[in-house]
Amino acid sequence: MINQRPTPAQMSREEARKLPRYALLALLALFIFCGLWARELWTLRDAESFGIAATMASGSLTDWLLPNVFGRAAPAAGPLAGWVSAVFILIFSPWVGDVQAYRLASVFWFTGTACAIWYGAWSIARRREAQPVAFAFGGEASPRDYSRVVADSAVLLFVATFGIATRQHEAVPAIVLLSMAALNFFGLARALRNPISGTVTAGLAASLAALGSTIFAGVWLLAASLIVNVCVRSYPGNRDRRILILLVSALTPISIWALAAWFLLPEGKVVEWFLAWTHLQAADFGIFDLRTLEWLLKNFVWYLCPIWPLVVWGLFSWRRQLDRTHLFLPLMLSATGILSALFSSMESADMVFLACIPSLSVFAAFSLITLRRAQENLLDWFSLSVFSLAAATLWLYWFAWLVGIPPKMAASIEMLAPGVRPLMDSGLALGVVVTALWVVFVVWRTTHRPIVAWRGPWLAAAGLTLVASLLFGLFHTAIDRARSYATVAVEVAEELRRLGLEPDERVEDKNLPLGIRAVLVHYGHVPFSRTPTEACRFAVMRDRSGPLPDNAIGSPIARPHTDEVILLVPGRASEHRRPVFPLAFPSK
Repeated sequence: MINQRPTPAQMSREEARKLPRYALLALLALFIFCGLWARELWTLRDAESFGIAATMASGSLTDWLLPNVFGRAAPAAGPLAGWVSAVFILIFSPWVGDVQAYRLASVFWFTGTACAIWYGAWSIARRREAQPVAFAFGGEASPRDYSRVVADSAVLLFVATFGIATRQHEAVPAIVLLSMAALNFFGLARALRNPISGTVTAGLAASLAALGSTIFAGVWLLAASLIVNVCVRSYPGNRDRRILILLVSALTPISIWALAAWFLLPEGKVVEWFLAWTHLQAADFGIFDLRTLEWLLKNFVWYLCPIWPLVVWGLFSWRRQLDRTHLFLPLMLSATGILSALFSSMESADMVFLACIPSLSVFAAFSLITLRRAQENLLDWFSLSVFSLAAATLWLYWFAWLVGIPPKMAASIEMLAPGVRPLMDSGLALGVVVTALWVVFVVWRTTHRPIVAWRGPWLAAAGLTLVASLLFGLFHTAIDRARSYATVAVEVAEELRRLGLEPDERVEDKNLPLGIRAVLVHYGHVPFSRTPTEACRFAVMRDRSGPLPDNAIGSPIARPHTDEVILLVPGRASEHRRPVFPLAFPSK
């Protein structure tokens, strides 16, 4: 073997054998579609995004341009996530219902993210300086096969990352930012061959990140794009023109939205909404805070597992070639994102950190091809052991839930979701199928010594898909009971009717989280007032368990095994009068 280039990358034709397209697509589809087994809204951030989309789908132009949750402003993020989810609700809700139609929007965002990562990685891996060492007597991977392996590995490592498993099945602003970060990377990679279209794509991605999540996120994506354009000399054409195109593209979508709201809606509503939006956006910008650094140090190990060891190895193995375009581009995007997370507020640090995963996955894919055989096997055996143990644990808990043995496991499930029993439904069928496939993969890996470069990322991605599928498929009814507010919403509506709420009356919102307001309207059809000054006899508030407020009326409604209580109190129409409803529980 003769080393004709100063590069640690080596790949034979056998190692670059093609991963079957049907296998890759089936894995990606199973990973994202398993989230549809969740029937209810499990988190308040998910419920808030659903409320915004449902309001748009049933509302007016004001609701589409100024996001709100059934009349109460939601200025924490721009409207892009709501627009896409509302379109899915309008199209698919007659067949699958509003919540499941809303969940389909996460499929849209995941598809865009995976495609952007694959084509971006494939584009830079085809470059001449990215190619592996040419062997003395031939047999090295062709540029086409090599770039395909790098792109496949990047997508598989992205799917295998623990951090996206907590958010990817929700159509929330963080997932919009994740998708736009991947699109921004794709645009910058494409600009190496097509400077105009690639630069426009990168600029639009930065603007859409601001439109779909926060201004802070859009600013750091734009800053990263500017740094890459200034520092990378491989871009063809005039640099100043590219930067001008980038800035114009980044300003266009968000400006169109702001101008449309200003000219098409009443001035008072627009000014009030944008003042609140500006205040919240400004709060995302912060100075370096040790608490943020502490949060990053505590969470990055699991957030970026299993790609962070590959990134660390890549920094060492490529240490003399880090200035090459195919490495510098994803590395600079990642470094800028991590630095931005350090200078963000605690509330937005996790969202910004999440958006570093696409570029880190690409860099990790280039690191993967520099590993020796023994090092490559570490990822294989890590995936086989960790995910097999996790799957066995989930099946053991499900068996205990079904038959009551072991009793401690059964008691923990019963405590989580009292009164709920496991169902022999399609979720169980999903769990059986994915477990059988995982056993096939385990047997294949333990009985063979495959040399294909994508085997480690494949096993890691398949393992995380296995765990997600088992969690959604086997335990969706239990988690629905433990996490959903559907039962609470129905009880609140029944309590209001018992206390004498008339059909044409409205109910006041006492600073409820927007997510709770959304589920109370969707599941309980609670008629909240749409203006903060409307006089109402009843108001709904959230409190923690403990002594009830002196003005509490009716019976408090609590969620199982939480300290959260939903209370009814007199509204503005009753606040200057003596309460006419007795306390169900006297204050202590």
